[in-house]
Amino acid sequence: MEIPSHQNLAPLNQTAAVLMAAAVTELFPGALLVGGQGTPDRFFYDFVFPFEFKNDFLALIEERMRLIVREKRDVRLLEMMPSNAAAMMRHRGQTLAAETLLNVERAVVEMCQIGQFSCYSPYAFQDELAIPFFKLLEAFSLSPSENKRIRIVGAAALEKEDLKSIAKQPGISSRSHLSLASETEMFERLDDEGHWIWRPQGEDLRQRLIQWWKEMHLKQKFNFISSPASLIGDGGVESVTLAHREYFFRFGTPRLAEVALVSSRSGCDLSLGLLAPKALFSDRAHLFCPDEKLLEECISSLQFILKIPKILGFEFEIVLSVSSEGSQKARSKATALFSQALDKADVDYTVEKDYRAGILASIDVRIADALGRRWTGPYLSIPEAAMPVGKGSMLIRSTFGSLERIAALLLEQKGGWLPLCLAPEQARILVATSKSENYAGQVCERLQAEGFRVTMVSGEEKLKARLYQAMKEKVPYVILLGEREEKAQTLTVRAYGESEEQTLSLDKLCMRLKCEMGSETSELTN
Repeated sequence: MEIPSHQNLAPLNQTAAVLMAAAVTELFPGALLVGGQGTPDRFFYDFVFPFEFKNDFLALIEERMRLIVREKRDVRLLEMMPSNAAAMMRHRGQTLAAETLLNVERAVVEMCQIGQFSCYSPYAFQDELAIPFFKLLEAFSLSPSENKRIRIVGAAALEKEDLKSIAKQPGISSRSHLSLASETEMFERLDDEGHWIWRPQGEDLRQRLIQWWKEMHLKQKFNFISSPASLIGDGGVESVTLAHREYFFRFGTPRLAEVALVSSRSGCDLSLGLLAPKALFSDRAHLFCPDEKLLEECISSLQFILKIPKILGFEFEIVLSVSSEGSQKARSKATALFSQALDKADVDYTVEKDYRAGILASIDVRIADALGRRWTGPYLSIPEAAMPVGKGSMLIRSTFGSLERIAALLLEQKGGWLPLCLAPEQARILVATSKSENYAGQVCERLQAEGFRVTMVSGEEKLKARLYQAMKEKVPYVILLGEREEKAQTLTVRAYGESEEQTLSLDKLCMRLKCEMGSETSELTN
């Protein structure tokens, strides 16, 4: 069922983001604008300061924002050619903002003005500074090597109580995948070009996700192939489509699937990290089917791409994106087909215009990051390029979109705690003293025999320090064993998301782990 675009606070927060940028440049004339955004949850803006930023500055910035609102300065939206907008920003000393504008691939850009202040604002913005309540929440560095690039995060709300509720939530800096990726030892930045390395813990996650992907596609009788995608065309995901299309023409195989390492078209923005890396592992499946079967395949594929987000417990929304590519007739036909599939599948969705090269229409599963920004994960799309007469139609679908992005969103939505079924290390046994090592070994062997990924840690380091390390590394279950537990033949268990320890028998712990894993993966068998 098509629903109107849900009322959210994105325009209000976008207005607050621009207001904050205006306040910062007034207070600190040497500050450079990098960019920001208002989401349904919060607003943020990134700056480069010529000095060390102190948290005491937040109160000053917030007060200047309130002063600008009280003065009721004029707000205007201007449409300009990117080159003209860049020249204006360069004239005002905003070199980073000018560089960003020169890389915008649009005929015109929207510039927001508050009094004499101007900045690029590609997101919906209010036409007045009517922001009932707002608060700056935190500021933190985005650059590990130096502290000049600072992100300031705040929230705007219509009701004071809503703002208080947001302020009580954990800070964005603690939930950013940029810090969690390193903290959990899953990823490491390779260079300043936007490339990342999957460390052993991360590679374990990637392989488990790919195994799920293979099992799901085998059930639908897909054939797996590998193409030299990085050497075809521009080496992006479209290169996989070109290879699969050619394979179909040569051999007539109607269902093809592949996980390929491809390049990204996006510019290098290190603050996006794994959400938009320069190279990524992307899965693509192509269905070549008779025209009369197209609707049926759309409905089946729609249900298919929703499985992984549900298994991973993501908060997501469905968007029917209509591109500006192709003829009006072709776009209308593709949009009508997807609308019919969504309605028949009884899925709530919104419709929006969104440019995507080579695509007529797309059904996107959009997942929120810690800041509330929406990112496309799984998707189903119809290409602009028509199939030859008699060859039927082609559907493109992706279960993950980007494995790097899915991993980053998983870390941010779960605060670093992976679902038990995906955790590289599901449980860690901490032995209090050497006297209990035999008992701990028996517990470890039993859990491993039941199929769980368990390690045992003993040694001279204090138990409290080992427990802290396990919690820092986000091990889902930590089992504490000492003489008391051995005597009672029990386990002291600290589970993620629980503030208190529990005393369980080994049998009950095994049952709990199996039930939790079963509930997480039940969608795979449907």
